[in-house]
Amino acid sequence: MDILSSLPLEWVPIYPMNRKDVVFDVFKHHISYKDGLPPYAQARIIDLITNRLIKARQYPTLWVSVDAPGDWYVVEVKRLVKKKIPMTVQPAWKTIVIERNFSQSIHPTYLREGDLPILAPRFDPADYGIKESVLRVLQIMARLKTAYRPEIASLAGFSESHIRNLLKQLQAENLIERRRIGKYEGYAIRTKGLKLAHRSWNIPKGVHFEKHRGEFRYAGERHRRVSRRWRAWLEAAHPNIEILESWTEAPLFYGIPDALIWGRKGEHEILFWLEVDSGHSSKKVMRRNYSHRFQNAYQHAKRLGISIVFCIMGPPWVVRFFPSCIPYLYPNMTIIGQDWRAFGKLPFYETGGWFSGIDNRKKYPTEKPLPFDPSQYPPKPKKKGISTKPKSTKPKYSKGFDDADWWYRGSSEREE
Repeated sequence: MDILSSLPLEWVPIYPMNRKDVVFDVFKHHISYKDGLPPYAQARIIDLITNRLIKARQYPTLWVSVDAPGDWYVVEVKRLVKKKIPMTVQPAWKTIVIERNFSQSIHPTYLREGDLPILAPRFDPADYGIKESVLRVLQIMARLKTAYRPEIASLAGFSESHIRNLLKQLQAENLIERRRIGKYEGYAIRTKGLKLAHRSWNIPKGVHFEKHRGEFRYAGERHRRVSRRWRAWLEAAHPNIEILESWTEAPLFYGIPDALIWGRKGEHEILFWLEVDSGHSSKKVMRRNYSHRFQNAYQHAKRLGISIVFCIMGPPWVVRFFPSCIPYLYPNMTIIGQDWRAFGKLPFYETGGWFSGIDNRKKYPTEKPLPFDPSQYPPKPKKKGISTKPKSTKPKYSKGFDDADWWYRGSSEREE
């Protein structure tokens, strides 16, 4: 079997000598930030394609076209990919590349008859009769494996009523199924759905992508629920932020945040880095972990020249203790903290400071006002007390002594 026939690429040769038999063997791969994959997973797909090209061609070259607004997504893919062959990562609006755009010098390839590559077609949703909104939910489910409806709605950026209809369509096609997750009913993706999601990402057939696809670390149920709803949380608290995409447990070049939002405020790109702490660790462990993670976030912001809002969520004592875990506050970093029960509430923030939502919170931030006046209803009648028998003054296990006395008394009477 021809290896190239399993690669959904586009062949775009460059003719350096104005001869049809001498070319730079350039293959083009298309990716988009709307695919539901973080830059790390996209970089691993590029590595898998590179390995196949090395086996199939003598001097292959790869051109990665990234459909994404701004610069962060393109730069992060470029930093995470392993450049085993001459490669260039360019935004989608760039339609022409030249030799000096590639990471290495390119060796010319001398074509012979039959050397023209036969490639697999790229994925088109219309060929499978699936809408883009339905495909987006399926791609998110491929990362999560199992999830509740509010979590899927948050990551997809849709309302829960719209998500309910999309999930019904996926169930009708046997791509997902209802499944009990812990105490409640949720959704799980089926093998048929995983295959279609892999096909939509233009992953070559026969490669193992599972370890790169999903969430990177294991987390408890509540920890996972908070991190998966980070996008909906931020949208409710700061509606002026334009959210481009969000992921959970997405590895970056530095660190692995529990949840990451890539957005814009005006013309400036900004990252919202979330860390969720259940409060089960000691203060010593928290200082060690968070000083290291905050340093990773700072290195990421410093290299790219981008602002990062670092958010800590957990029980109130964790949020109050968190400032002591940070040795120094950098100018392009902002730290905010909030109780993980106060959904949709975040403090107002400015660059270069620490802002907590704990001090101004209510005792029970999740309580909501009742839609009716409870005083208009009569009080609930009290239950009549049931008279109880007085407790016995005998020891708890006194029956044995009574039996023993009866046996001795009976024996003495028989002897007389």
